[in-house]
Amino acid sequence: MLNLRQLEILRAVVQYRTTIGAAERLGMSQPSISTAVRHIETVLGFKLFERVSNRLVPTDEALILLEESEPLFHLRDAVNQRAADLKAGRIGRVRVASTAELSEAILPRVIADYMTRHPQVQLALETRPLDSVLQTVENGLADVAFVIAAYERNALNYQTLATLRAVCLCSKDDPLARMSAVTARRLVERPMVGPQITNRIGLMISEAFRASGYDYRPNVETRFMNAAARIVREGWGITLVDELTAMTAMRPGLVVVPFEPALTFDLSAALPRGKVPSRQAQHFISAFEVHVGRRLEDLRASISGG
Repeated sequence: MLNLRQLEILRAVVQYRTTIGAAERLGMSQPSISTAVRHIETVLGFKLFERVSNRLVPTDEALILLEESEPLFHLRDAVNQRAADLKAGRIGRVRVASTAELSEAILPRVIADYMTRHPQVQLALETRPLDSVLQTVENGLADVAFVIAAYERNALNYQTLATLRAVCLCSKDDPLARMSAVTARRLVERPMVGPQITNRIGLMISEAFRASGYDYRPNVETRFMNAAARIVREGWGITLVDELTAMTAMRPGLVVVPFEPALTFDLSAALPRGKVPSRQAQHFISAFEVHVGRRLEDLRASISGG
């Protein structure tokens, strides 16, 4: 019989004991409050207030109604708070997919910082090969995927977050370490570990070598760039990978040397085409982009300074 707004008016009049006080509390006019009270009494068929010395004293019936309706106000307040939390990005869910390189080089720090600021958010991270990562977004199993050197897919849109440069990771004792830049000719002379040509990054490296007149034939092939960088970290060979992956594997005794002619890879967020990302997904992408930008700034400063 009564809606929540009518109960809210009744509650305000009981609280302030005057229609003027209730009107100020609810942002209504005093005549509107008086009219609403009379209407409620007509609908219910009994009086809700007695006027005593210009004050409205609630009847027992009015107090019983308020007692019964109090859980409704708690529920409304909870819903409003939840809406405010969602708007501010304090709660929600984000499903993230990524290739192994980014899961190692960037995402741990991004996730740690993000969850510190948004402790009530539920976050899931899937680490897979590039094709599988893109499929998770296409199939609705992930809200966003972070990938390097993706290729066009009809069901996806890409948001470029950064452009990564190819660099050589090698020992400081290697002759390459004394060069300002390395070329395909220099790399084919050294024991090399690198991405296999059956994946996107390996194919791009192979094409860069071929453009310089050389074949890309690493002695050790890996599916992921971070695996190649880890092998060099353990003391064998050299590798050509993106700069974030190289710096993640750095240790004392290793150096990073730029590759020429410049070879770059787009670091992108893959999103389902035709679907607006959730607020939480948008916030996470922004946090990822900011972190990558800062990290690249520091890495490039260290390379040029070294």
